[in-house]
Amino acid sequence: MKPEEIDALIAENVRAARARRRLRQEDLADELGWSRPVVGTLESGTRRVTLADAVALCAALNINLRELLQGAPADVFEALGIASN
Repeated sequence: MKPEEIDALIAENVRAARARRRLRQEDLADELGWSRPVVGTLESGTRRVTLADAVALCAALNINLRELLQGAPADVFEALGIASN
């Protein structure tokens, strides 16, 4: 997967996890210590997701890395040394 494809996948999974928790972008931003526009750019897939961002997002949304990367091909999980299922 290309980096921008991974960013888009994460964006989709963050939106879904946020919706399941019934959080607004503002709520997630507060939890992360970010501004709402930063959350918006991440959820639109236009902001590159760093490893530190991924850790923070998992903690704030109470999900694990597998859930954050749900839908990625197996080689992404293999590269990270985690099981895809």
